[in-house]
Parts: sequence; C-alpha cells; structure tokens
Amino acid sequence: MSTPRKRRATTEKLIKEGFSSSYEDSGSGFESGFSDDEEMFFSGMDPVQDDPRLAQHEESETPTEAHSPEAVASESESEEEKQSSQESERWKNVDEDDAEPFPFQFRPNRTPGYLLEHTQEYGPLDLFLLFFSMDVIASLCINTNKNAKVKKQKGKKYKWEPIEIGEFMKFCGMLVFMGVIRCPSIRDYWRTDNVWQTPFVRRIMRRDRFQAISWSLHISDPDKDSENNANKGTAGYDRLMKIRSLMESLKVACKAFYHPKKHLSIDERMVPTKAKNGLKMYIKSKPHKWGYKLFVLCDSANGYTCDFIVCTGKSQFKSPHGLSYDSVVSLLNPSFLGTGYVLYCDSFYTSPTLFRDLYEMKIGACGTVRENRSGYPRTQENSLSRTSERGSMRWIRQGPLLFVKWVDTKEVSICSTIHKAYTGDVVSRRQRQPDGTWKVREFHLPAPIKAYNKYMGGVDLSDQRLQNYTTRRKTYSWYKTFFFHFLDMAVVNAYLLYREQCEVKSRKPMSHLVFRKKLCEELCNAQLNSDPRKTIPMDHEVQRIQGGRRVCRQCKLEGRRSDTSWQCGRCDVPLCGSAPKNCFRKWHLPSPVKAVK
Repeated sequence: MSTPRKRRATTEKLIKEGFSSSYEDSGSGFESGFSDDEEMFFSGMDPVQDDPRLAQHEESETPTEAHSPEAVASESESEEEKQSSQESERWKNVDEDDAEPFPFQFRPNRTPGYLLEHTQEYGPLDLFLLFFSMDVIASLCINTNKNAKVKKQKGKKYKWEPIEIGEFMKFCGMLVFMGVIRCPSIRDYWRTDNVWQTPFVRRIMRRDRFQAISWSLHISDPDKDSENNANKGTAGYDRLMKIRSLMESLKVACKAFYHPKKHLSIDERMVPTKAKNGLKMYIKSKPHKWGYKLFVLCDSANGYTCDFIVCTGKSQFKSPHGLSYDSVVSLLNPSFLGTGYVLYCDSFYTSPTLFRDLYEMKIGACGTVRENRSGYPRTQENSLSRTSERGSMRWIRQGPLLFVKWVDTKEVSICSTIHKAYTGDVVSRRQRQPDGTWKVREFHLPAPIKAYNKYMGGVDLSDQRLQNYTTRRKTYSWYKTFFFHFLDMAVVNAYLLYREQCEVKSRKPMSHLVFRKKLCEELCNAQLNSDPRKTIPMDHEVQRIQGGRRVCRQCKLEGRRSDTSWQCGRCDVPLCGSAPKNCFRKWHLPSPVKAVK
C-alpha cells in the first residue's frame, strides 16, 4: 500500500516528465518548464530557507574546518545571541505606539509622467510608432522575407511576395481589428455571405496573403538563429534569441517616453499558450495557469508597463538570494529611476533580505510575506492564535522592517519599511450575528495593508487591458506568441500615454476600445514617413549637478539664458531636465530631427 508521501513523489515525477525534451519546441532549447524557485515551492520548500546550494556548501567543508573547536565555539555563541534576541522580541498590540519610519524624499531622475512635447498633438498611430518604430518594422520585414525564402527552399508550397513596411503595418492593423472583432477562425473574416461578412478585412488584404505573412513572420535573423543553434549546450547559447531584438527595443521604448510615478508594483504575468514547449510554466493562482511567465514592473497609478523580464526557467548563473530577489533587483535600477520610490509585491518576492537592501538603495517596500521565510520573527509571545477575533492585529519592528499580523477572513502577514503599524484607520465588514442577522462592524486596519490594497494592482490592471482586446492568435511557434504579446503591450502603453496627454491638456480621453479602432484605421491607411522618429540612447542619463547651478547649453544656443540643476552624466553638459523645455532631448539629437513630434 502506497503512502501519501510516495503518491506525492510519483505525481511530481509524472508532472516533470511531462516537460521532457520530446515535447519541447526544437527551436527553443529550454531544458525545463520549472524555475529553481518553482521546483522548490512545488516540493514544499522555501527558496531561501531550504536552499539546496547551502546544503551542498556544508557538505563540501573539510572535517577540520566544520568541526574545529573554534568553529564550534563561534557557532554556539551565534546561536546564543540569536536565542537571546528572539526571547527579547514579542508581538505588540494595536494600542502600543510604533515609531514613525524615516521617510525617503521622492527624487526621480526625470519628471514623472509622459516625456513628450506638450505643445504637440499625438494621435494613436504616432504613439504606437514610439514603441514599434519604423526601424523595428523594417527589421521585421527583412527577417520575415528571409524566413519565407528559407521555407520555400525547404519545400513549403505557398505563394510569397516580399513584404514591405506599408503592408506590414496593414498586417498589424488587421491584428488589432481581429482583437476587437473576434471570429472563431481566421477564414471567417473573409466570408462572403450576407450575415457574417466583414468587408473591411477583404478591402485591406487577401486571405491567402494574410496567412502567408502569418506563416513567414519572424522576429530575428534566420542566419543568426542557425549560428545560435550551433551553440546549444554552451554558455554562448541565447535561449531568447528569436525574440531578443524586438524585446530589447520595446523595453528601451517603455523607459524612454515615460517615467513612473512614486508607487510601483512587481508581479508575474502569464502569456497563455497551449503549445508543448519547455518555456511554458504553471502558476496556480493565475486565471491562465499555463503559459510563458514574465516578471513585470508597472506603475501602480495607471498600469503602464515600465520594464519586464522573460523567465527562462532554470537560471544559468546560481545566485545565493534566489529567483525572486534577483528579478526585483534586475527591474529596479535606482540610477535610472531615482530614489524615494515605493515598491509593492506579493509573498513570492517579499523577504527581509530584499527589503533591507532596497532600504539601503533609498527605495521603500511593502508586501505580503510567508511566515516560513528566512528572517521572519520566530517568537510566539503574544502572537495571534487560531481563536483570535476578526480585526485583531499584532506587530513587531526590527530596525527598518515592520512585520504585521492581521485577522480578516483569515490571518494575513505583511512586511513594510515605510509604514507605521497602525494610524487609526478602520475598515467596515458585514458580520453574521448569533441570531442569524448581519451587522456592519468596524475593525482596526493596519496602515501597510491599507496601502497594499491600494497600490498592489498595477500589474493586474495592465493584464486586464492586455486581455480585453488581445491580438493573440493560436500558434505553435513560441516566438509568434511573444510577438502578439509585444504588439498588445505597445498598444496598451500607447493608450496610457494618450491618457496622460489628455490629462495634461485637460481633455476627456477616448476609451480603450475607441483608441484601438482609431489605431486600426490609421495603420491600414498609414502614409510612410521618410524621416522616422529617433530616440535618445539609454546610456545618456540626467544627473543632478553637485555644488550649485550652471547655465543650460541648449538654452544658450537658442538665444536665452537659463540656469539648471541638471546635466547629462555622460557628456557632463548642463541641460534643462524639464519636459516643457526639452533641452536634454534637443541637445542629444541632430538639429533637424525632433525627439518627439
């Protein structure tokens, strides 16, 4: 008779075998669908507390080092210190006053909001081309033509004519149209019966031509793909080669034209797919449980995608902090963002180690935390019990870290470096009485939980807009799934820039649906611009001048004098950093070219 432990081990083995190499896409080169942290969570272990690499390190120690009298004495002393510190801690009640944490001054490196010319008017197509520039579209056309040639040489039989920029923009416009008007099949858009026909699609492009472009669509250079495939199994192999160029250009554009506001949120995003591919992962709590996972940094105010990382499963380089720590540190760059930001995250990312390091970077953090996470207070003195009433709370402060327990429908634990434990807030809840009636009662609401509920939804808001009118179509090529997702991301970010523009100009913005309709019309009838828009290289950053103010060089060239506190860190040239003057952009671009029109 099998025990529950044996049955669970058998289940884990079967699930992992489902991601064997026989099911993987031959062009992906991914070894496993689970990352290191996810495999540990699946096995019931914590990625920091039960790190197998630490166990391996202990086994590799020599007997003289591990069991010498000096080592034993130092270990006993450290254990005594830890035990004494744990005994001195106790969970405090709501009526015990907490110290006010030190507030970081909010100093962004650029003006928060959209960084475009306030005097110019931007339509849906102008904003979309900021993320899918003419250079990017031209590269997609070249690589698609090369891929079609390769397919024809392999014996694929379909008619192909080289695609140009104008036709590719119409192809993107039709994808946006198909996201708004959904049909069960691609062929249904070209039906000619009187009831279900869509004449707009037939006027723009023939069905066979649309399908030929869909089959041949390719993001990267096929020649470089072949060179990359030859490096499989070595350190020179790039797992994301087929989407690298478009992904990097989109990340640069997301940073170039918008600077996030004070409150940020980090969470996972699932790009749903049913393809059998080693990159596909599983997250039980997501609406789409199977798909490609991204770590996303969003502005909590509007859901703007500021930066993202595609999770590739097992990491090539082992880190002592784990995947959750590394993903947050990779997305948060104080030299680019500035200081005084506040990050909100869930229990997958929250750890005392991460929050202390962010505090040293002058970035506040708040997030739910697992009680078995390393560094969480272990004391049970005056802690909550299973019989604690709804609204009960306890808290402990360890330097800048505040740990709070609160009972709502169940017990919630949260950690913060920017809040007091309790500031007098209350929350109303309907509670059933012994006689069967319902009564509204007010309960204590900890300050960190109130802020978490308000600002944590940035990524969820972005996901909602991405899913409303998605351009995603069924495909077995993993890089095409990412192309559809990147197209949706560009449209959503363009719409959020449009809303920021309307807010600055005190105008009522159009809805997301109307914006997509306008963009579809402009893409399908767009006139090519011979002078594509240019962007500033990301290695030029605005820095504060140390020791006073200097005369802006761009203003001096334009015949006026203006003192500024900002300069280009690379060029060491004083330039106005405010969006209305736009001196920083004008200085770094050729004189006949405007940064944004």
